Amino acid sequence: MNWPLFLEVTVFFGAFPLAFCGSVVQGGSCSTNNNRLDSSSRRFLSDCDDETFCTAVANGTCEFRQCRRDEFPFGFQSSETLPPLCSVGQFCPDEGSECKNLAPVGQSCQFSRDDQCMAPNNWADLASNQNFNGSLCLQSTCVYANASLGQRCMMDTTTYVDLGPDFKTFANTITRHNCRTPQFYCDTDHLQCLPTKSMGLSCIADQECRSFSCDPSGTCTNPSEMPIKVASWQYASVIAFVLAAMTATVMMLVVIHKRIRLRHYSELRGYYEEQLSLRRSMFALHAAAADKYEDEKSSVNHD
Repeated sequence: MNWPLFLEVTVFFGAFPLAFCGSVVQGGSCSTNNNRLDSSSRRFLSDCDDETFCTAVANGTCEFRQCRRDEFPFGFQSSETLPPLCSVGQFCPDEGSECKNLAPVGQSCQFSRDDQCMAPNNWADLASNQNFNGSLCLQSTCVYANASLGQRCMMDTTTYVDLGPDFKTFANTITRHNCRTPQFYCDTDHLQCLPTKSMGLSCIADQECRSFSCDPSGTCTNPSEMPIKVASWQYASVIAFVLAAMTATVMMLVVIHKRIRLRHYSELRGYYEEQLSLRRSMFALHAAAADKYEDEKSSVNHD
């Protein structure tokens, strides 16, 4: 056994115990007084297991969940029947007791459940990736994300603790506010909406940047998930380089082909010249032999 690793894991889980839903199954007794959020992950917990919810404060019973908020809810097997999703204009609370109508502004909502709040009439102007159709659940109250420049704002700051690589804990602090995003952010000192900062400016938190990304060096930058945008001059440079490379390749192939043809032509010319020279030599030899034969024949006749 890897004892150092075992001790490190044991110490961590002793300081930050894992939070699971209760073990009480359907039909068991429970109390809604024990409904809570995990201190590290802010996950909803109760006496009941993942498939049931508690019905009452006293003498409660764990009953099968009547709704779900996720397409694939946690704790259910693929072969089990899932509770239904809520229709438009309704939401499913964390406990899954029943579908409820969206809450108007000023009404209570569950932690970080922006989807429980009713959207404003101008939701299209207020909606962003930092709210739900222009609505927010801040400090357990439904509000609109419509605070403008210089107006007072409200905010929620939540720290999530998790186990990272090498079994070391790390904290992730999320700040949410009701200023119009991404144009403004809520100043933590004066609780007023201020303009978000452009790329390259100094920052302390993500919310201060228009890109909602403040790097470790304290500078507003693009978020890591943002796709890279290729500039027009880069497209032109790549196209010019490709055309130049293709042209150079074609020219090089033409030169190589010409050199191969020239070498082949030189070889053929040398071969034909050699054959012609050999043929002339054979003709000369044949002519010399014929002349010698005629001379010898003339000498015999004179004798």
